[in-house]
Amino acid sequence: MEIIGSRLPKDARCQACGVTIHLMDPLGNIVTMLLMERARQELLSGDVTIATLLGAVAVEAEMAYLFFKWKAIDSQKVPSNITPEDRNQWEDEWANMRSIGKRLDELSRLLTGKPFDEFARSNMKLLESALTGYKPAASIKDFLQEQFFDKRNDIAHYGKIDFQEADGKQSLSLATTLLNLLRAMDAKRYDLTFPTK
Repeated sequence: MEIIGSRLPKDARCQACGVTIHLMDPLGNIVTMLLMERARQELLSGDVTIATLLGAVAVEAEMAYLFFKWKAIDSQKVPSNITPEDRNQWEDEWANMRSIGKRLDELSRLLTGKPFDEFARSNMKLLESALTGYKPAASIKDFLQEQFFDKRNDIAHYGKIDFQEADGKQSLSLATTLLNLLRAMDAKRYDLTFPTK
């Protein structure tokens, strides 16, 4: 599917058989979904740099989305009752977590009650396919920083643009894996907040 700006497609055509698939508006963070789809499009067209940047922005957008979502739920406010003061307080909390590592840990604690590495290790099935080169004794958070977020930093901070297709594929694989782990954290928080008997 080609996604441009805020125009969401109403249907998609299967390239293999030609069948039209009608699409429903998604549940969840549409911004993350749009960024990831656009990252995939850019990688397919050969722009590894933009694909890498968009994948990292998608992960950071999802992290922020979940942080603000659960802050609102914890405050027991529906969206129409959230005040500018509430938003400013949550924005300040988020901004004061200056590093990705700190944000991963704090978000994980908010959603699961555990630091990021502990939750990630207990959900290794979600991570296995993307952890090529990871050494089991190392921190998963540090591995993701080095293999994913540092590439984004190299582009945004230092103007490095000579990544290869394999780098782009790895970045999108790690972005997808991180998004899956964030969804698992969100589900865990839902189970903790609204337990079933």
